[in-house]
Amino acid sequence: MDKVVACGTCGLVQEVDGEVPLGAVVKCARCNFQIFHRRVDSGSRTLAFSLAAGILYFPSNLYPIVTAEYQGQSVQTTIFQGISSLWHDGQYFIGGLVFCTSLFTPALKILGLIFITLTLNWPRFKKTRAWIYKIIRIIDPWNMLEVFLLAICVSMVEMGEVATVHPGRGVFSFAAVVVLTLCGTLTFDSRLLWDSAAERKKYE
Repeated sequence: MDKVVACGTCGLVQEVDGEVPLGAVVKCARCNFQIFHRRVDSGSRTLAFSLAAGILYFPSNLYPIVTAEYQGQSVQTTIFQGISSLWHDGQYFIGGLVFCTSLFTPALKILGLIFITLTLNWPRFKKTRAWIYKIIRIIDPWNMLEVFLLAICVSMVEMGEVATVHPGRGVFSFAAVVVLTLCGTLTFDSRLLWDSAAERKKYE
């Protein structure tokens, strides 16, 4: 059966003749960009990335992000301690922003991806899975603030003449969580949300 698809690059609506072989790629007739491609084992890969991110989420928030030595004093700071300091200093907006982007939304994203992948074969909750996926795509750009936080940590290391700053154990877990959650989102094929059970088995 012919499938009608729209190119995500130029918007051209076109028909794809017959069944697309597994692993094949269909390109747009106008701009030659890829318009139809199904990812094999998409759900399993997303689940693996999400579980790994969930495991590393706890050490990333429990262990210190940085260790700073200034005038003979050494201070270790975790993400939660940084948020508490901002809150006590009256920086409520920045503290809330760091809390949402570093603690709340990553946990929400990890739990959402795990729920979606574990319940794909359930006949119920199709709309719930679709809404969760939409929320994940909405909060994705805000999660990119974690990358800026990592960049700030790296730039602090360059303060050698003022203070000595060492990356803590938590920063490596934190960076891994950022990468794993991003990979989990990119590897997920959203068409699995609406595929029939027979269609879904082709790509498992």
